[in-house]
Order: sequence, then C-alpha cells, then structure tokens
Amino acid sequence: MKPYSGQRIDIVSESVAEAVALVDRRFQTRGIGQRRLGYDPVSIMNIFSKVKAAPRRVFSMARSADITEIASDIITRRMSITMGDLQGLGMSLRFVTAMDSNCAMKNMICNPADIYRQSNGVCNNLKNPMWGSSISAQPRFIPAHYGDSKNIGMIPRYLSVSGEPLPNPRHISNSVHNGGTSPPRGCQFTVLLTFFGQFVDHDVISTPTKEDRGGFEFRCCNGNMPVSRPECFPFGTPPGEFNSTCMHFVRSEIAPTVDCLPGPRNQMNQASSFLDLSVTYGSTQQTEQDLVDFSTGDQRHTENPFLNSIQTLFLREHNRIADILHGINLHWNGERIYKETRKLLTGIYQHIIFKEFLPALLGDELTLQLGLLPKPVGFNTQYNENVDAGTRNAFGAAAFRIGHTMVGSLVGSSDQNFNEKHNIPLENEFFNPRTIYDRKNFGVEGMLRWMLSQFQSQSDRFLTPTVRNRLFQTRPGNGFDLGALNIQRGRDHGLPSYNSFRRHCGLQPALTFFAGPTGLVDQDKGAALALQMIYKHPDDIDLFPGGLSETPLKGSLVGPTFGCLIGLQFLMYKTGDRFYYENQFPHTGFTMEQLNIIKQQSLSSLLCRNTDIHSVQPKAFVSPLPGIHRQPCYSFPRLGEQELNAWRERH
Repeated sequence: MKPYSGQRIDIVSESVAEAVALVDRRFQTRGIGQRRLGYDPVSIMNIFSKVKAAPRRVFSMARSADITEIASDIITRRMSITMGDLQGLGMSLRFVTAMDSNCAMKNMICNPADIYRQSNGVCNNLKNPMWGSSISAQPRFIPAHYGDSKNIGMIPRYLSVSGEPLPNPRHISNSVHNGGTSPPRGCQFTVLLTFFGQFVDHDVISTPTKEDRGGFEFRCCNGNMPVSRPECFPFGTPPGEFNSTCMHFVRSEIAPTVDCLPGPRNQMNQASSFLDLSVTYGSTQQTEQDLVDFSTGDQRHTENPFLNSIQTLFLREHNRIADILHGINLHWNGERIYKETRKLLTGIYQHIIFKEFLPALLGDELTLQLGLLPKPVGFNTQYNENVDAGTRNAFGAAAFRIGHTMVGSLVGSSDQNFNEKHNIPLENEFFNPRTIYDRKNFGVEGMLRWMLSQFQSQSDRFLTPTVRNRLFQTRPGNGFDLGALNIQRGRDHGLPSYNSFRRHCGLQPALTFFAGPTGLVDQDKGAALALQMIYKHPDDIDLFPGGLSETPLKGSLVGPTFGCLIGLQFLMYKTGDRFYYENQFPHTGFTMEQLNIIKQQSLSSLLCRNTDIHSVQPKAFVSPLPGIHRQPCYSFPRLGEQELNAWRERH
C-alpha cells in the first residue's frame, strides 16, 4: 500500500485513486482457476442467486461500491479516524467529490407527469428518486455490525461478545432447526400460503452473490478445504453429514448509496422493492421486453414447481385482462394495453396481499394494529414521501425467510375433486419444470388444487430435511443446509444480533437463556435450551434462529420480533409507494368505480378465472378441511367485460 503523503488536503483523492486501481486490477485477474457453470449444487445455487438482469448496470454499481469500501478503509487507517469521522459532513463531502467520476449511483430528474410506475421503480418517490429502485443498496432497520474494526464490512460478523468466534452455522442448525425426519404439519393454512409468500419475496428482494466475469463461478470449497478469497465465506460441517466437511458460500454483491457516501457495506437488491409484480413483469426495461418470449420478470420462477404454478396463474390473468381491454378500447396501442393491464393486475395483487395474505401470516390483531388492512370500499390514502419503501436488509436476509419453516417435503397434484393423485419428493424438483409439462399426472391445475387442499408445514423453528440436508442435491450427500446458509447470510450482511432487533421493536432483550422473565421470554423451554446449548451469550444469538424460535403470537404464524419486522416492512411498502392501489391520486391512481371493482377480487376468484378449477374455498390460504366448504366458481365476483367497462376511455 502507498505510504501516506503527509498532505492532508489530498489524502481523500489519493485514497480513492488507489482504490480505483486496486478494484480494476482485481476484476482483470478474476476467472483464474474458476470453473464454468456445470450442474451440481453449487451451480444450481448460482442459478438462484446470479445477476439476473442488466449485468452492466450491476457491474458498475458493484464497482462503485467496492471502490467506496476500499477507499474508506484506506482513509480511516491512514488518517487514524473512525468511520463516524469519515461520515462527518466535511469529510463526506470531500469523499463524494473524489468519487464523482467513479460513482454509478446518482439521483435523477423525474417527470411528475408520468402516470405509470417505471419497471425499475425509479421516480416512485419524486423527492428521492432512487428509493426502492432496482439494482440499489438495501436500506436497514438498524446500523450494520460487521467483523472488521472499522465496521466497513470487508469482514462479516463473526465474533461473540466475548471475543471468541460465533458458533458454526451448521451446529446451530443441528441444535435449533432439526425437527427430525418429518416436522409436523399445520392445521389451518394451505400450502398455497407458503409459496405465495415466496412469490411475494421474489417480488421485493433479489440479492445476487458476487460473480466472476466471463461466465465463471466462484468455488469456495476445494474438497474439504475452504478457499481463501474475499468473495468467499464458507463454513465447516461435521464429518459424515455431507460428502464434504466444507459448505460453499459466496458473499452477496454490494451497492453504493446515492452519491457513493462512505459507510459500512450495503448489499444489493436487483429487484424493485415495491409490491409491483416485478416478479412477473421484471425490474428492468429489458426483462419487460423479454415477456413476449414467455419469460418472466424473475428467473427464479422455476426454483420449484409450486412457484412456477403461481407465476403461470398471474401471466394467464394478465393475458386475459389485456384481451378484454383491447376489445373495450380499440384505439389503445400495445404499450397502453400492457401498462393499463399491469396497473390493474398489480392493484389486485396488492389487495390480495393486504386483505388475505398478511392477516393469515401476521394474524388479524397485528395486521389491524399496524393499519395494514385495506378499507372495504373506497380510497385510503396514506402515502408519505418521507417513507423509504426499500426492502430492509434484515427483512430479506432473515425475517421474511420465516416461510422456510413452512416448506414441506413433497410436490403433489389433486384431481377435480381435490383428491390427491400423485406426490413426489420436492428435493428432486428444484429448477426442474417437468411437473409443469406433465399435465397427465401434475400440471399447473393439478398442483394448484393440491396446494389449495393440503396443510402447510407447521410454523415453528424446525426445517424439513428436504431443505435442511438436501437443498439443491444432485446426488446423496452433496446438498446444502438452508438454515445454516440463512445464518451465514445474516453474518455476511452484517445483521446485528437478535437482541438488537428486539430492542428496535421495543421488546425486552434476553439477559439470560432462561425461558422466562429477564430471559428468552418469547421462547418455550425447548427452544431456549436449544439456543443455550449452542450460544455462549444471549447477545450472540443470530436474528434468524432467534426470531424463528419464538412462539407464534395468538392467531399468527410469527413471533413478536419477526411480526414487528415483517409488519413494519409491509407498512413501508404501503405508505412509501406513490402508486399504491388505495391512494386517491387521480393522475396515477384508479377511479372510485375501478377501485371498488378491484376490492371485490380475491385469490380464489383469480384461480377460478384462469384454471379448470370449478369450486374453491372463499379464502384460498385457509384449508377447507376443518369444515369450510368450497364454493362454486360462478359465485365469486367476476372481472369480465362488464366489470372492465369501468376502464373504457371516453372521449
């Protein structure tokens, strides 16, 4: 490293220039000794977490973030200052000036006359145009906690408050998340709730991992030996549990803040954060254009057959609505039809989330308490331009991964009478669309009927062996542990401890490991003991196992900490979205007549209109088995030419 020149006035510019040279040199030497994409669990994981759209934009953002990070490290060490000093007004202005020509994240001028949301989420907020946009930094609930002394993020969180290493992620998973061979099923909600939740997750968060240039993938384990390079963060596994005692792990890609301000690293979200159906339509103009070739907005749609089925459902509804709107407004061109259809279907999607999905996940009481329920009819404008709707880091990396505990071990199909026809192990169907094309035995309709009639796995701290021992497995013993990966991802992202988030939510932090006052007050004795067996101090507990091990609130599927974080995030999605469907903004919103038609829709009516299902329960996420009868499809509100006449443009 270049020695400090002694000229204080130039130290910031010198350091940025040095960081630029280091980053560009690193990119030029990548690819040495790496493998091209193959077919094994590492390659399958790469498919799931790879850069999915606008790779040049992703690369330029990542480069800016790398330069910012390295320059921050050089400056704080050479000047013997803290990160807080560097973030001070005077120093940060000098830093931004020095970074200007290498900063890809700049604000832009918006056109307030635009009536549709942009595919990448830019200019949703006219005052802060980049808030919630795709290929941007994930904001945080609370500041990051990394492992390096300056808290820059070059080193993940890895130390206990005692100064010893934190416990191994696989050991934590074995202690806290091992539910045996067959974790229990729930007794109220359907499998559809689990995978609709995954569909929503893919709509609002997509964190790519660091990639090599030229089509190479990083390999962070060489047999049983971890590979030492800054992109890797592998961890050990006990002998005999997997084929290798090293579990591959690549760190997440990072993004700069607006103007490349100095500060701890922030991970990238390549999806737009808004509930805008970008999972279907895409978060860039390019992915929108790809839809004409039967693509989808998110390449993770084939991760499992259930997710693929839900994606197909929304694509069918889009095409159905577009055909009707074209007949009603013959003068509309293709682009107008597309944008009006997207706007309408996004409104229905948002209504399903706030009317059906959140009450099932969070419970009626918490949903009502946070003001998340939509009004039965009419407008309900709560937009606040000071709210950043961006998907918070802890939401995507921990709290909303609550759905992983609800994933079962089977893919199934049911006949017209909802009797099970077939089921096969889920572990063999990751990124395999064969069940979608096998209409005789499975198919979209068969799997949707199965999801409507089968109980989801119980919401608790346990993960099924399918995802805890055999995730993306291609041969016995070579899979991943999803629970351990979640824990490691939280550390990679610098997520502070479970106790830190409890304080943020106004909840009592655990001072001891006892399941009672002063201790783990929201865990049962078994969960508290499992945490005590693996952690040395309550302040070491990672957010994912800590939140997942809480006893669910009454009428809810989540405990108080995850309930708080998930509820707050969806409140931000609602109040921070200028295009939210209930807003009374004549220029960008719906008319009263249109809005009330949208509010009559449900996921069940969507299923009736786009499949060969003839009857369904009124609430698609609630199983009919406890005595709730299915209703014939003709009894559900329609969305045909008569209803869509409210969208007729009158001259």
